Amino acid sequence: MPASRSPGKDAVMEKITVKSLKKRHAEHILLRSVTLSICTVQVQLDGTLYWVVDEQGRVMRFNGPEHANNQLAFLPTDSASLVHQSAHAEMVGQPDGEVAPLDVPYNWRSD
Repeated sequence: MPASRSPGKDAVMEKITVKSLKKRHAEHILLRSVTLSICTVQVQLDGTLYWVVDEQGRVMRFNGPEHANNQLAFLPTDSASLVHQSAHAEMVGQPDGEVAPLDVPYNWRSD
């Protein structure tokens, strides 16, 4: 799944709780690097991409991809990827530019 696929500004943000992911199978898991040590997670189910949210509907933040994988290891998937909007800018604290996101396969472990 290409990381550059982003919804339009008027698109509805689809959400799903961790509890709702139990006993499901994701087509794809997308780990989005927000900062050096924080990431968010999107899962693709039945062709729709959902943000993983808490019970209050807030997008969950994880302390890196390993933490996300540990917390969501019950969720099997066909594939996963880690996306950095701008690997260089993120490392040196600069704002995002016109650089295409870095999208690399991630070895998702599931129980």
